[in-house]
Amino acid sequence: MAQSFAVVALLVFAFCFSSVLAARKAPTDYPEVFTVIGTIYCDPCHFEFESRLSKPIEGVKVTLICKKEEGNNVTYVKEATTDDNGVYKMNVDGDHEEEICEVNADSNGKGECTLPMANKGDRIGLNKNMGVSSLVRFVNPLGFMTKTIDSQCGSVVSELGLDKLDD
Repeated sequence: MAQSFAVVALLVFAFCFSSVLAARKAPTDYPEVFTVIGTIYCDPCHFEFESRLSKPIEGVKVTLICKKEEGNNVTYVKEATTDDNGVYKMNVDGDHEEEICEVNADSNGKGECTLPMANKGDRIGLNKNMGVSSLVRFVNPLGFMTKTIDSQCGSVVSELGLDKLDD
């Protein structure tokens, strides 16, 4: 009986010890690399949100700037350019938990969509301690507007039910 108890106690100890070893994280000798993905679009209706008339803008330079929360010291800068689908993607090294990071679309000097929207940028969290397990971060779409409003925008207003908001 005593021998059976000793065997069971040994098995329980071995199981608990192996569980502790399995739960230990392996040390990482390399920094985290976050992938930041976003889009830039043209708004021909001056809605300042995407509609069926919105089109992607190719060739817009996008800049990510991270600053210390106190003192406004720039700690990290990364640039990317949109592809023909208006999508940009950049890899960002390191965890930026103690910093405020923002993506900004630089002025779009080509084509008909050159007017910047009121919201030229978007903040993004680039740290592992925010409840998101993935290292991919998606930025809200950013855009530019045309100088004149497209004639089809009235039908889009009706489709979205925005004309009924004044009632």
